[in-house]
Amino acid sequence: MAKCISVAAILAVGLLGGCGSTPVSLYSDNTIKKKDKAYKKGLYEQAFYDLKEPAALGYKSAQYTLAFMSLKGQYLEQSTKLGMGWLGVAKEEGVENWSAQYDAFYSAATTQQKQQIDETVELYITQFGVKAQNMTCRRSTSPRRTFGEVKCSSSHLI
Repeated sequence: MAKCISVAAILAVGLLGGCGSTPVSLYSDNTIKKKDKAYKKGLYEQAFYDLKEPAALGYKSAQYTLAFMSLKGQYLEQSTKLGMGWLGVAKEEGVENWSAQYDAFYSAATTQQKQQIDETVELYITQFGVKAQNMTCRRSTSPRRTFGEVKCSSSHLI
């Protein structure tokens, strides 16, 4: 049985690491928006389970929502450190209002909290950031899409 699990794990890593040259989008913009609807409806447990995987894969809007779930204690235990970690990695996208929110919370933190936040943000960027997840994110300027909408896709090769 252990041998089967090892083979399956190796295959999964191989698929994620890639061997071809085609970028894949694991989640479409519409899928992330649908997953975010649970949060907007106050269904925080469902939102957490819907958003934790996309957030771990580097999707910025999912990271942003998890940030506020942690900061507000919605389904999750309230944690400024973890919330700021998610918000810090989400702000890699360069969305001005996300950066402003991060800066406002950060400036209100104590020196000790700032140190913990810095460490957590650094860790989250290392694990879930754009470079770590081979993500490409860009803001839409197309009139057919919501102006300023963030679109992310994975650059993992399959």
